Amino acid sequence: MMGFSVIFPIFPETLKFFLNGENDFVLEFLLRLSGWIGKSTDPGQSIIIFGGVVGSIYSILQFIFAPVWGKLSDKTGRKPILLFTSLGNLVGYLIWFFSTSFTLFILSRIVTGSMGGNISVASASMADTTSGKDRAKGMGIIGAGIGLGFILGPPLGGLMAGIDLRQSFLVSGLPGVTIFSSSALLSVFVALINLFLILFLFRETLIEKGKDGKREIHPIFGMFGQTSRKIANVSLIYFLFTLSFSGFEFSINFFMHQVLGFSPKAIGLSFVYIGFIIILIQGGVIRRISGIVSEKKILIAGTIILIAGYSILTFAKSVSEMFLSLTFLSIGSALLNPGLSALTSLYSGAGDQGRNLGIMRSAGALARGIAPIAFCILHFKFGPNFSFLVSLLISFLFFYLVYRLESPSENG
Repeated sequence: MMGFSVIFPIFPETLKFFLNGENDFVLEFLLRLSGWIGKSTDPGQSIIIFGGVVGSIYSILQFIFAPVWGKLSDKTGRKPILLFTSLGNLVGYLIWFFSTSFTLFILSRIVTGSMGGNISVASASMADTTSGKDRAKGMGIIGAGIGLGFILGPPLGGLMAGIDLRQSFLVSGLPGVTIFSSSALLSVFVALINLFLILFLFRETLIEKGKDGKREIHPIFGMFGQTSRKIANVSLIYFLFTLSFSGFEFSINFFMHQVLGFSPKAIGLSFVYIGFIIILIQGGVIRRISGIVSEKKILIAGTIILIAGYSILTFAKSVSEMFLSLTFLSIGSALLNPGLSALTSLYSGAGDQGRNLGIMRSAGALARGIAPIAFCILHFKFGPNFSFLVSLLISFLFFYLVYRLESPSENG
C-alpha cells in the first residue's frame, strides 16, 4: 500500500507532465476519449477527466485478478502467489521509473494493477491464522497496515517529487529518467523490501488446500449461486461502500488542489492525517472490541459515522470543515473495511477463504474502476460538493443493506 500510494499527491502533476509532452498513440486515444466526455478546452478540467480515465485502468485490472489470485492461493498456497505478485509489482514500478512516454506509464499501471489484487491473498492468510472470534481483529491488523501505507506513501511521494534525479550523477546518464522518477524509485525500493520480507520471513499459512471443485470461467461468476448468497450480499455492500469512498478520494484530491490551493506536499500530509486515524482505529479500537462487539454492529456504527462525514463534506468550503469531515470519514472507513472482510471470512469454509475474499476485494476493485471516471464527470459538470453529495446518497443505500445482513451466528 505504501508503494501504491506514493503517486497520490503527484498524480495531477504527473498527468500535466505527460499532457505537455510529446503525444504517443495511447495518449492521443485517451485525449480524444477525455475530450469526448468533458467537451472542454480548459486544461485544468481536462486533467480531471483524464485522471478519471487513467485511474480506472488500475482498479479494473484489480477487479479481474483479485479473485484469481485468491483462488490460486487456495490451491497452491499463499506464499507462492504473494511472491509472484510482489515480483510483478517490482517490475511494474521499474517500468514507471523509466517512463518518459505515456505508453510506458500506462504499461506500469497495467502491471501493478494486475498484481495489486494480492491483498485478497494477504487477507486469506490472516484468516488462516485467526479464530472466528478474532477474525475482525486480524482483519483490523491488515487494515492498520493499509493505514500505515497511507501515512508513509503520500507524503514521501510528495517530498520525493521535489528531487530531480536528472541532476544526480548516479542516474543522470540513464535513458528514461524524468522529474517524477524519484517518486517511482521510492516505490521500487519499497516493493523490493516487500519481496525480501515475503521470501525470507513469511511462513506458509495454508494447511488445508482447496479442492478443484466445479470449474468456473472466473471465480466471480460463482458468487451468484445459492450457496454464496451471503458472499454476494457482502460483496454488494463492499462495492457500494468503495464506490462512495473512492469517489470521495478522487474528488478530494482536486478539491484540495483547485479549491483550497493545496500543494502536492500539503495533499500528501492530508493523507497522513487519514492514515493516522485508520491505524488508530484498526490497530487499536478494532483489536479491543473484536469478539465483544459483533461484526454487524461494527458495520452499522461505521456506516453512520461515514454518513456524518459525507454530510459535512457536501457543504464544506473551508480547510477546517474539510478536516472535520475527514475525521469522520476515516473512522467510518476504518470500521467498515475489517468488518466486511471478517464477515466474508466467517461466511467461508477453510478451503475457499482466498476465493471468497478475492471476490469481495474484486467487487471493491470494480467500484474503484468505475468511481474515477464516474465522479470526474460529476466533478466536472457540477463541482466537487455535488460529487460528495452522491457519495452521501450511496452510503444511505448500503446502510439499509448492512442493517439487513445476517450475523454468522444467525444462520450457520
